[in-house]
Amino acid sequence: MKRFAVIGDPIAHSLSPVLHQEIYRQIGVEAVYEKVHVSPDKLSDFMNQNELDGFNVTIPHKTTVIPFLNKLDESAEIIGAVNCISRGKGYNTDWGGFLKAMEFNDVELTEENCVILGAGGAARAVAYALIKTKVKSITIVNRTEEKAVSLIQWIKSRSDIRVDSSSLEHVNTSAREHVIINCTPVGMWPDTESVPLDLKKINETQILVDTIYNPLETKWLKQGKEQGAKIVDGLDMFIAQGLASADIWFGENISEIVDIEIIRDTLIATL
Repeated sequence: MKRFAVIGDPIAHSLSPVLHQEIYRQIGVEAVYEKVHVSPDKLSDFMNQNELDGFNVTIPHKTTVIPFLNKLDESAEIIGAVNCISRGKGYNTDWGGFLKAMEFNDVELTEENCVILGAGGAARAVAYALIKTKVKSITIVNRTEEKAVSLIQWIKSRSDIRVDSSSLEHVNTSAREHVIINCTPVGMWPDTESVPLDLKKINETQILVDTIYNPLETKWLKQGKEQGAKIVDGLDMFIAQGLASADIWFGENISEIVDIEIIRDTLIATL
Protein backbone atom coordinates (compact mmCIF):
# COMPACT_ATOMS: atom_id res chain seq x y z
CA MET A 1 0.00 0.00 0.00
CA LYS A 2 1.33 3.42 -0.95
CA ARG A 3 1.84 5.96 1.83
CA PHE A 4 1.60 9.73 1.45
CA ALA A 5 1.51 12.66 3.88
CA VAL A 6 1.65 16.40 4.41
CA ILE A 7 4.29 17.93 6.68
CA GLY A 8 4.15 21.30 8.40
CA ASP A 9 4.19 23.26 11.64
CA PRO A 10 1.37 23.74 12.60
CA ILE A 11 -0.40 20.88 10.86
CA ALA A 12 -3.47 20.05 12.98
CA HIS A 13 -5.68 22.30 10.82
CA SER A 14 -4.82 20.51 7.56
CA LEU A 15 -7.59 18.82 5.59
CA SER A 16 -5.13 17.20 3.18
CA PRO A 17 -5.87 13.68 4.48
CA VAL A 18 -9.59 14.19 3.82
CA LEU A 19 -8.89 15.53 0.32
CA HIS A 20 -6.53 12.76 -0.71
CA GLN A 21 -8.48 9.88 0.82
CA GLU A 22 -11.51 11.05 -1.17
CA ILE A 23 -9.37 11.14 -4.32
CA TYR A 24 -8.14 7.58 -3.62
CA ARG A 25 -11.71 6.44 -3.00
CA GLN A 26 -12.92 7.84 -6.30
CA ILE A 27 -10.12 6.33 -8.37
CA GLY A 28 -10.17 3.01 -6.54
CA VAL A 29 -6.60 3.07 -5.23
CA GLU A 30 -5.49 1.58 -1.92
CA ALA A 31 -3.34 4.27 -0.30
CA VAL A 32 -3.10 6.13 2.97
CA TYR A 33 -2.43 9.81 3.58
CA GLU A 34 -1.55 11.29 6.95
CA LYS A 35 -0.47 14.60 8.43
CA VAL A 36 2.91 14.75 10.14
CA HIS A 37 3.95 17.51 12.48
CA VAL A 38 7.53 18.46 11.64
CA SER A 39 9.05 21.41 13.49
CA PRO A 40 11.86 23.34 11.75
CA ASP A 41 14.54 21.72 13.90
CA LYS A 42 13.28 18.24 12.94
CA LEU A 43 13.08 18.79 9.18
CA SER A 44 16.50 17.27 8.51
CA ASP A 45 15.65 14.13 10.48
CA PHE A 46 12.36 13.73 8.65
CA MET A 47 13.88 14.22 5.20
CA ASN A 48 16.61 11.66 5.91
CA GLN A 49 14.40 9.03 7.52
CA ASN A 50 10.93 9.07 5.95
CA GLU A 51 9.91 6.22 3.63
CA LEU A 52 6.87 7.86 2.08
CA ASP A 53 5.94 7.42 -1.59
CA GLY A 54 5.33 11.17 -1.81
CA PHE A 55 4.35 14.07 0.39
CA ASN A 56 3.10 17.63 0.43
CA VAL A 57 4.87 20.48 2.20
CA THR A 58 3.23 23.43 3.91
CA ILE A 59 4.21 26.30 6.22
CA PRO A 60 7.04 26.82 7.20
CA HIS A 61 9.00 24.30 5.10
CA LYS A 62 8.28 25.28 1.48
CA THR A 63 11.66 26.90 0.99
CA THR A 64 13.79 25.26 3.70
CA VAL A 65 13.06 21.79 2.30
CA ILE A 66 14.83 22.57 -0.99
CA PRO A 67 18.43 21.79 0.09
CA PHE A 68 17.31 18.24 0.92
CA LEU A 69 16.06 17.54 -2.62
CA ASN A 70 17.89 16.03 -5.59
CA LYS A 71 16.04 18.02 -8.25
CA LEU A 72 13.37 20.69 -8.81
CA ASP A 73 10.84 20.99 -11.59
CA GLU A 74 10.93 24.23 -13.59
CA SER A 75 8.23 26.12 -11.70
CA ALA A 76 9.59 25.12 -8.28
CA GLU A 77 13.05 26.24 -9.31
CA ILE A 78 11.79 29.60 -10.57
CA ILE A 79 9.48 30.20 -7.61
CA GLY A 80 11.98 28.93 -5.06
CA ALA A 81 9.30 27.10 -3.09
CA VAL A 82 8.13 23.49 -3.02
CA ASN A 83 4.80 22.06 -1.89
CA CYS A 84 4.97 18.58 -3.43
CA ILE A 85 7.76 16.00 -3.35
CA SER A 86 8.08 12.76 -5.29
CA ARG A 87 11.19 10.54 -5.31
CA GLY A 88 13.47 13.32 -4.15
CA LYS A 89 12.17 15.84 -6.69
CA GLY A 90 10.37 19.01 -5.65
CA TYR A 91 7.38 20.49 -7.43
CA ASN A 92 5.24 23.58 -7.00
CA THR A 93 1.55 22.95 -7.67
CA ASP A 94 0.38 26.05 -5.78
CA TRP A 95 0.60 28.47 -8.71
CA GLY A 96 -1.39 26.18 -11.02
CA GLY A 97 -3.87 25.55 -8.22
CA PHE A 98 -4.36 29.29 -7.85
CA LEU A 99 -5.06 29.72 -11.56
CA LYS A 100 -7.50 26.78 -11.54
CA ALA A 101 -9.32 28.37 -8.60
CA MET A 102 -9.61 31.65 -10.50
CA GLU A 103 -10.97 29.75 -13.50
CA PHE A 104 -13.52 27.90 -11.32
CA ASN A 105 -14.73 31.24 -9.90
CA ASP A 106 -14.80 33.20 -13.19
CA VAL A 107 -12.07 35.62 -12.12
CA GLU A 108 -10.24 37.16 -15.09
CA LEU A 109 -6.77 38.36 -14.12
CA THR A 110 -5.32 39.64 -17.39
CA GLU A 111 -4.66 43.39 -17.29
CA GLU A 112 -5.95 43.68 -13.71
CA ASN A 113 -4.30 45.60 -10.87
CA CYS A 114 -3.52 43.15 -8.08
CA VAL A 115 -2.38 43.26 -4.46
CA ILE A 116 -0.54 40.39 -2.81
CA LEU A 117 -0.62 40.32 0.99
CA GLY A 118 2.51 38.53 2.15
CA ALA A 119 5.92 37.79 0.66
CA GLY A 120 6.59 34.15 1.51
CA GLY A 121 6.43 30.96 -0.54
CA ALA A 122 2.69 31.18 -1.21
CA ALA A 123 3.03 34.83 -2.28
CA ARG A 124 5.79 33.95 -4.72
CA ALA A 125 3.69 31.14 -6.23
CA VAL A 126 0.76 33.52 -6.69
CA ALA A 127 3.09 36.18 -8.15
CA TYR A 128 4.33 33.58 -10.65
CA ALA A 129 0.71 32.87 -11.62
CA LEU A 130 0.02 36.61 -12.03
CA ILE A 131 3.09 36.94 -14.26
CA LYS A 132 1.83 34.04 -16.37
CA THR A 133 -1.56 35.73 -16.83
CA LYS A 134 -0.02 39.13 -17.65
CA VAL A 135 -1.71 41.26 -15.03
CA LYS A 136 -1.34 45.03 -15.28
CA SER A 137 0.31 45.68 -11.91
CA ILE A 138 1.21 44.01 -8.62
CA THR A 139 1.49 45.69 -5.22
CA ILE A 140 3.22 43.74 -2.45
CA VAL A 141 2.04 44.39 1.11
CA ASN A 142 4.16 42.75 3.79
CA ARG A 143 5.04 43.48 7.40
CA THR A 144 8.75 43.03 6.68
CA GLU A 145 9.98 45.52 4.09
CA GLU A 146 13.08 43.46 3.31
CA LYS A 147 11.01 40.47 2.18
CA ALA A 148 8.70 42.71 0.16
CA VAL A 149 11.70 44.23 -1.67
CA SER A 150 13.08 40.76 -2.35
CA LEU A 151 9.79 39.64 -3.94
CA ILE A 152 9.54 42.84 -5.97
CA GLN A 153 13.03 42.33 -7.36
CA TRP A 154 12.16 38.72 -8.17
CA ILE A 155 9.05 39.82 -10.11
CA LYS A 156 10.95 42.57 -11.95
CA SER A 157 13.63 40.09 -13.02
CA ARG A 158 10.98 37.91 -14.68
CA SER A 159 8.49 40.33 -16.18
CA ASP A 160 7.83 43.91 -17.22
CA ILE A 161 4.76 44.14 -15.00
CA ARG A 162 4.58 47.31 -12.91
CA VAL A 163 5.30 46.31 -9.32
CA ASP A 164 5.73 48.21 -6.07
CA SER A 165 5.13 47.84 -2.33
CA SER A 166 2.85 49.45 0.19
CA SER A 167 2.40 49.25 3.94
CA LEU A 168 -0.68 47.75 5.58
CA GLU A 169 -1.58 51.22 6.81
CA HIS A 170 -1.29 52.94 3.45
CA VAL A 171 -2.47 50.51 0.80
CA ASN A 172 -5.40 52.22 -0.88
CA THR A 173 -7.85 49.44 -1.61
CA SER A 174 -10.43 51.78 -3.11
CA ALA A 175 -8.22 53.04 -5.92
CA ARG A 176 -6.70 50.88 -8.67
CA GLU A 177 -6.38 47.51 -6.93
CA HIS A 178 -9.05 45.19 -8.27
CA VAL A 179 -7.92 41.77 -7.02
CA ILE A 180 -6.54 41.47 -3.47
CA ILE A 181 -4.99 38.12 -2.56
CA ASN A 182 -4.15 37.06 0.98
CA CYS A 183 -1.05 34.84 0.92
CA THR A 184 -0.43 35.02 4.66
CA PRO A 185 -1.65 32.61 7.36
CA VAL A 186 -3.42 35.48 9.13
CA GLY A 187 -6.99 34.41 9.88
CA MET A 188 -6.25 30.69 9.68
CA TRP A 189 -7.55 28.34 12.35
CA PRO A 190 -7.18 28.62 15.30
CA ASP A 191 -6.55 32.41 15.12
CA THR A 192 -9.76 33.04 13.22
CA GLU A 193 -10.42 36.55 14.58
CA SER A 194 -7.36 38.08 12.91
CA VAL A 195 -7.49 39.83 9.53
CA PRO A 196 -4.55 40.50 7.17
CA LEU A 197 -5.79 43.93 6.07
CA ASP A 198 -8.21 46.56 7.38
CA LEU A 199 -11.10 46.70 4.93
CA LYS A 200 -12.45 50.21 5.34
CA LYS A 201 -12.41 51.10 1.65
CA ILE A 202 -13.54 47.96 -0.18
CA ASN A 203 -16.21 48.29 -2.85
CA GLU A 204 -18.32 46.05 -5.06
CA THR A 205 -15.92 46.20 -8.01
CA GLN A 206 -13.20 44.38 -6.09
CA ILE A 207 -12.38 40.71 -5.61
CA LEU A 208 -10.90 39.32 -2.41
CA VAL A 209 -9.08 36.01 -2.68
CA ASP A 210 -7.90 34.05 0.37
CA THR A 211 -5.44 31.17 0.13
CA ILE A 212 -6.70 29.97 3.54
CA TYR A 213 -9.34 27.23 3.47
CA ASN A 214 -9.78 26.58 7.21
CA PRO A 215 -12.02 28.34 8.08
CA LEU A 216 -13.70 28.25 4.69
CA GLU A 217 -14.86 31.85 4.97
CA THR A 218 -12.33 33.84 6.97
CA LYS A 219 -13.27 36.93 8.93
CA TRP A 220 -11.50 38.95 6.22
CA LEU A 221 -13.66 37.45 3.48
CA LYS A 222 -16.81 37.95 5.54
CA GLN A 223 -15.97 41.65 5.96
CA GLY A 224 -15.35 41.99 2.24
CA LYS A 225 -18.62 40.28 1.34
CA GLU A 226 -20.53 42.56 3.70
CA GLN A 227 -19.10 45.53 1.79
CA GLY A 228 -20.16 44.13 -1.58
CA ALA A 229 -16.90 42.63 -2.84
CA LYS A 230 -16.76 39.31 -4.67
CA ILE A 231 -14.95 36.75 -2.51
CA VAL A 232 -13.05 33.56 -3.35
CA ASP A 233 -12.12 31.21 -0.52
CA GLY A 234 -9.03 29.01 -0.53
CA LEU A 235 -10.80 25.67 -0.95
CA ASP A 236 -10.70 25.49 -4.75
CA MET A 237 -6.99 26.31 -4.81
CA PHE A 238 -6.43 23.68 -2.12
CA ILE A 239 -8.31 21.06 -4.15
CA ALA A 240 -6.53 21.94 -7.40
CA GLN A 241 -3.02 21.81 -5.93
CA GLY A 242 -3.87 18.50 -4.24
CA LEU A 243 -5.11 16.97 -7.49
CA ALA A 244 -1.95 18.15 -9.23
CA SER A 245 0.10 16.42 -6.52
CA ALA A 246 -1.84 13.19 -7.09
CA ASP A 247 -1.19 13.50 -10.83
CA ILE A 248 2.55 13.60 -10.07
CA TRP A 249 2.54 10.69 -7.63
CA PHE A 250 0.43 8.35 -9.74
CA GLY A 251 1.58 9.48 -13.18
CA GLU A 252 -1.98 9.96 -14.38
CA ASN A 253 -4.28 12.87 -15.18
CA ILE A 254 -6.42 12.22 -12.12
CA SER A 255 -7.83 15.74 -12.26
CA GLU A 256 -9.87 14.71 -15.31
CA ILE A 257 -11.49 11.60 -13.78
CA VAL A 258 -12.64 12.69 -10.33
CA ASP A 259 -15.79 14.57 -9.32
CA ILE A 260 -14.56 17.87 -7.89
CA GLU A 261 -17.98 18.83 -6.52
CA ILE A 262 -18.09 15.66 -4.40
CA ILE A 263 -14.56 16.42 -3.17
CA ARG A 264 -15.58 19.97 -2.28
CA ASP A 265 -18.72 18.81 -0.46
CA THR A 266 -16.71 16.20 1.47
CA LEU A 267 -14.23 18.85 2.60
CA ILE A 268 -16.93 21.37 3.55
CA ALA A 269 -18.66 18.71 5.68
CA THR A 270 -15.52 18.45 7.81
CA LEU A 271 -15.18 22.20 8.43
